[in-house]
Amino acid sequence: MSQAVMHNFTGRRAIVLHHADEPLRRISERCARLGVAAVPRRDTVGPACMEGIDMVILDIDTGHDAQLPWAAGQAPVPVVGLIGSESPGRLAWALGQQVDAFLPLSAIGTLFSALVIAHDRFAAREAQRAREAELAAQRSGRLDVIRAVLALMEGGRDEALALKQLRAFAMVERIPIEDAARRVLAQHPATRAGKR
Repeated sequence: MSQAVMHNFTGRRAIVLHHADEPLRRISERCARLGVAAVPRRDTVGPACMEGIDMVILDIDTGHDAQLPWAAGQAPVPVVGLIGSESPGRLAWALGQQVDAFLPLSAIGTLFSALVIAHDRFAAREAQRAREAELAAQRSGRLDVIRAVLALMEGGRDEALALKQLRAFAMVERIPIEDAARRVLAQHPATRAGKR
């Protein structure tokens, strides 16, 4: 169970993406009450628009991938989806974008709750991505460990002694064994020359 990462949004900036004046006005006013500076947009959000932006609030009824400067599901900030109609196709698009929280236009007064949920879900997703990247790096580092052990064995050591030496090096340097292996490989003449 995760904890909400943010309960005070004062000083934050949000792009509010909606094509109609009245929803833009209402959402901007509600943002202001929460201390959030609303940056209204009617059509698309370019990469330059995202500088200094902490969250995006967008209309999912008219939303489409070309409006956003990120690939589906790769938003760099928490996203709140505004629901006007509950069209299955529009909800499917929003789910594909991995919108973090949903807010019916008829319930703008609950924007604070939607922001808390969005920030919490975004933080959880980012933590999961970081864990997956770390695991992928460890998996790719396994081959380096094997190659480093083989390189150390060229000095006449058996595999157990070579692995023990690599582990000792990693402990002394206080680095993961995969990083120690890369250092060994970088210093080994055969691997520097591109030989395997």
